[in-house]
Amino acid sequence: MRIILLFFATFLFANEKLLIAKFSDLKPYYYNHQIVKLHLNIISAKDGKIELFDDYNRSYDVRDDNGYFANISFKLEDKFPKFTLRVSEENKTLDELNITIKSEVKKLYPPKEFCGVLADNIQIKDKILANYDDNSNIVYWSVISDGNTEDFRLNLNNEKLYFLDKNDSYSSYSYSAIVPLDKKNFKFSYFNLQNEKYEPISFSIELKNETISTQTDIKPMTKNNIFLINILLVSIIILWIVLFIYKRKIIYIILIMISIASLVFFNIPKKEVILKEGTQIHVLPFKQSTVFLVLGIDTKVKILEEKNGYKKVEFNKYIGWVKDE
Repeated sequence: MRIILLFFATFLFANEKLLIAKFSDLKPYYYNHQIVKLHLNIISAKDGKIELFDDYNRSYDVRDDNGYFANISFKLEDKFPKFTLRVSEENKTLDELNITIKSEVKKLYPPKEFCGVLADNIQIKDKILANYDDNSNIVYWSVISDGNTEDFRLNLNNEKLYFLDKNDSYSSYSYSAIVPLDKKNFKFSYFNLQNEKYEPISFSIELKNETISTQTDIKPMTKNNIFLINILLVSIIILWIVLFIYKRKIIYIILIMISIASLVFFNIPKKEVILKEGTQIHVLPFKQSTVFLVLGIDTKVKILEEKNGYKKVEFNKYIGWVKDE
């Protein structure tokens, strides 16, 4: 099949034109700021090095799998970029083909609560509401979409967006903002590219009870729990002392010492440090572990333990791991 296509291209471009290319899924219009994903089929009458780039100096990978093609993805900014396809051999250009897209670019006139994202779907996960100061709280959540996730904004105070992950299907960011103490309900909309209309999203976050389902040991030990443990340990120590007085066995001395050591351990003040804005908080102490938030402000944390080059930290009623740097 490829030989037939090459023969056809050679015949078609008898005037020494060696390249032909066509988008297989081009739509009549796209929306401004939309992430545009296109598939470009390429035929070359010469087996040389094939390159594809645009007038923003972005290059795209040209693959050879029963024919040349390129998967192109970019955010539309007012107009389509112009593409150049080039075939070369031993650093000598054999042919160039300029490609323009003539689809219409539509502008949106969004409502006030528009978050800035155009996508087929958007998800808000790992929602956290934590105390910031006497007058405000700080909110965190992960924004995941197959669109322009990096444009997510709600016009809240001191809002920040940090990159978490990206692949061919979606991108995810950690969002944070400062909100008043009484704000627990959030509502906004995104533009659904499938329905071509604004879809509302609303949710509430509780200050004390919000947890992250993917995390283990997410909530630290409370003061009430520590108090109960202290009562239990003191009771055990008294029991061992009484048994030692009556039975005079060395084992009870050892048990007394272990219990006292445990009591001291649970009551030693934890070291506190300041983590800088932008610090990634992991679920578990290794590089591939999920980052469930990125700090939007400098945050004081307590260090609980160290493992595998990570520190286990406690902050605002939550526990996570940060890389030891």
